[in-house]
Amino acid sequence: MAECKLWTPIQVGSYTFKNRIVMAPMETRLSTPEGDTTKEMCDYYAERAKGGAAAIIVENTFVDTIAARSSLVSSGLYSDHLIAGKFKLAEAIKDNGAVAILQISHGGIQASAGAVPGVQCVGPSPVASKVVGRMPRELSIEEIEAIEDAFAQAARRAKQAGFDGVEIHGAHGYLICSFLSPYTNKRTDKYGGSFENRARFPINIIRKIREQVGPNFLVGYRLSGEEKVEGGLTIKDTCGFGQMIEDQVDYIHVSVGIYETMATWMISPLYCPQAPIVDLASAMKKAVTKTKVIAVNALNAELGEKALENDDADLIAYGRALLADPQLPNKIKSGRFEDILPCMRGHEGCISLFFAGCPIRCEVNPPAGREGTYQICEARQKKNVVVVGGGLAGMEAARVAELYGHKVTLIEMSNMLGGHFIEATIPKFKAEARGVLEWERTQIAKSGVNVMMNTEATSELVKELQPDALIIAVGSDYILPEIPGIEAAIGAETALMEPEKVGVKAIVIGGGLVGAETALYLGQMGKEVTILEQLDLIVPEDEPLSQIAIGVELETAKVKIQTGAKVVNIAKDGATYKDKDGNHHEVEADTVIAAFGLGARKAVAAKFDGICSDSSTFIIGDAVKGRKIFDCMHEAWKAVRKISGVM
Repeated sequence: MAECKLWTPIQVGSYTFKNRIVMAPMETRLSTPEGDTTKEMCDYYAERAKGGAAAIIVENTFVDTIAARSSLVSSGLYSDHLIAGKFKLAEAIKDNGAVAILQISHGGIQASAGAVPGVQCVGPSPVASKVVGRMPRELSIEEIEAIEDAFAQAARRAKQAGFDGVEIHGAHGYLICSFLSPYTNKRTDKYGGSFENRARFPINIIRKIREQVGPNFLVGYRLSGEEKVEGGLTIKDTCGFGQMIEDQVDYIHVSVGIYETMATWMISPLYCPQAPIVDLASAMKKAVTKTKVIAVNALNAELGEKALENDDADLIAYGRALLADPQLPNKIKSGRFEDILPCMRGHEGCISLFFAGCPIRCEVNPPAGREGTYQICEARQKKNVVVVGGGLAGMEAARVAELYGHKVTLIEMSNMLGGHFIEATIPKFKAEARGVLEWERTQIAKSGVNVMMNTEATSELVKELQPDALIIAVGSDYILPEIPGIEAAIGAETALMEPEKVGVKAIVIGGGLVGAETALYLGQMGKEVTILEQLDLIVPEDEPLSQIAIGVELETAKVKIQTGAKVVNIAKDGATYKDKDGNHHEVEADTVIAAFGLGARKAVAAKFDGICSDSSTFIIGDAVKGRKIFDCMHEAWKAVRKISGVM
């Protein structure tokens, strides 16, 4: 990027943004139960401001205590008593060089039942979200006007707290979106029926906010360019709405979807393409001329730059990408693209913990959500640390230990760093995960870690290195159960790394993450694939949205899925399975692939017993149990922090 448009200034309302990068709003669950600000919340946003983003859009903040709260733990600004906390938050953002914008919202028909127990959710009409499943109560005109006023008062409080602007949350099926949409608004009064009537509620909110905050305070509007449901908002509708409000708002932030389309559109996981909705921002950019347009959703540095070069948007919003690497903007500015830690859209920590009502975490960036305590610092006592195993957990442990100032030796038996993540990231849909692997390798190469490749870590060798602390990250092996004919099957790793060995018709035994992703990879290559899974569902260990998304992709790739199928025999030309009723079935295939998951190399790990004290020996990652990237990365940090005396 010789001339990086991402780093060029732009005028937005009365503010000059230092670059075109803004942080998209994402719920962190770092608020208090009442919606007040915490130190953790301030630290989290301050870190992203330090990273160089021009503006930070703070998460979904509810405007009243009646039925506005959309999730179990949400930010709130429904009362003047919350101004002090929001002042600290705005201060933390602005003191670190970014414009501070607060998103204000009302959950509407998608409000969480647990957020305000015993209170019925509300909407324009008694039309329930198919995901939330709660029948909303239809709002009266008096109640609608009161909510309009609540938005205006929340904006007034935001200005009083020191924020530079507010973003009105008119997207994703929440209350404002549900008024605009014919999918959920069935009213026949002045707030329903025609498009102009359905637009009355958001337009009134914008007008009342402007009356409270004046012309120089930033007011943005986030909308779903399309809802991606039959009978829902289309881009033609929303571009028309954009033209209705472009004189009154400083930017339009173009997102997508509602809860019904969350898994494949609204929060797209790794199985879905990157930059899936730039076309919606581009259409809005062509439709409006008096306001700025923000593009968002699964964009990396290159794709964001491309969107600006193509004039698809004026600014680029990064959400999960800034969760993974808060320094992304500064790294773009300095041309250090190889040092950007990519988000792999695996949704562990950011989305999985959202549904659990727990604070935000990131699978590739363990400090996320606890920036105040997870800062890298010089260890009080620098130690000689030996890491056995160069998979993802081992690399991360070695990298972080060296950053803490320790002398680190990493021993890897093979000629490549990465372990099973090498074959796991071969499919095209795992490109962002492969980016994480390449990032780890790059950081290790740039570090002072002593890497011993093609070296077996015998107990004698490790003893010779005289470690003060030992991190065992020897990983796992593919499980091969005792099934008659198992020798006729090839392993998932072979199917992934040498797909030419797989015939036209293939059976994948095992519907866990390894099996499902292997089946999808082969199915997308045009092979006829059948998954045989003993349980009642596939990928039970996956995060909910990713689970839905991979199911959709498997169906698109015409992969057949047979659950409740216990394989009892394997042959060169297929396999036999027993169903729940005890009936036997034969499935023909050219190739049978064993994908039973991963088992920890516990016997290998045991070889290093007694070299260091128990308190200085750590077993991490798949060496404990075949699990997820989240576990590998977080356990690596915990081990190093204990070694460094900061736990």
